[in-house]
Amino acid sequence: MSRQEIRQLEKMIEIVARAIPKETAAAKLYGQTAEQSQREMTRMLFRKLYKDASEHEQKLRATLGILKRELERLRHPDKAAEAPAPEPGHDFNVNIRRAMRLSKELSELAGQGLSDANDPSCQAMYGRMQEMSAEIRRLAEAEVEKHINADKWD
Repeated sequence: MSRQEIRQLEKMIEIVARAIPKETAAAKLYGQTAEQSQREMTRMLFRKLYKDASEHEQKLRATLGILKRELERLRHPDKAAEAPAPEPGHDFNVNIRRAMRLSKELSELAGQGLSDANDPSCQAMYGRMQEMSAEIRRLAEAEVEKHINADKWD
């Protein structure tokens, strides 16, 4: 691999690494704003922004892991050939994928519930469900990244 390709990957890694804390700060701000909002529409808007920013942060983290592994493979191609392939179908990976699917279903249910809710207590419950589903997804995506970095993801 050429030095130019390695430099290009290093630049991409730098860009993504700088974006992560900004996305984290944005998610935190959106979450705090949602909690402090007096109006339901504003709360819903900022909860959605929080969810989107949290998901984007996790995608950035996963992208960073992939870019770092690719850079390592480019710098040390002989090590990549020596590394054993992960065993297919790790149960723990199946469980993480399932948790991600369930968090998506929970988020969809909460969204539908928010649109159908007819009183403040239901709105509060569905809003909390959305927050919890985002947290479950964030945790699962962090585990995926760890497994990818440890070459245990299939």
